[in-house]
Amino acid sequence: MKKSILSLILLFVFSFLWSQKIFDYKLKTKTNAKDRTMILDIFRAKLYENYKEEFVFVVNSMNVYNDYVWLMVDTKRKDGKEFNIDKDGEYDCCHAEALFRKKSGKWYIIESGEFSTDVWYVGLWESYKLPQKMFFKLE
Repeated sequence: MKKSILSLILLFVFSFLWSQKIFDYKLKTKTNAKDRTMILDIFRAKLYENYKEEFVFVVNSMNVYNDYVWLMVDTKRKDGKEFNIDKDGEYDCCHAEALFRKKSGKWYIIESGEFSTDVWYVGLWESYKLPQKMFFKLE
C-alpha cells in the first residue's frame, strides 16, 4: 500500500514538473525580445505583401507552447491613417491572428487570418495537438 501511494505521489510530482507550460510573450522582456521581435516582423512582412501597407501592432496575446506561437494583434497603419480593405467580401477591421512554428531556429507562419468576420481558427488546437487555452488570452 505504501509503495502504491509513494508511486502515485512521485507520478504526480514528475508530471507537474515536466508538464508543458504556456508562456505569455505579450509584453517584451529581455528573455523574449529576440523571438518576439522576429515573430512580429515576419507577420508584418506577410501583411505588407498582402495589403501593401506598413502596419504597427497592438499585441493582444502572444502565447508560446513548445515550438508554437499563437499571435493575436490589432493592426494600425504606420502612418496613422485609416485602413481600408480594397478586396471584395466582408472584413472586420482591424485584427489579425497567426500560428507560428519554430524549425531549425527560425519562425514560420503555418496558419494566419486577417480581418476575418468569424473565428476562423476554431479547431487549430486539434489539428496541431495544442492546448486549447493557448488560443485565448491568458489571465
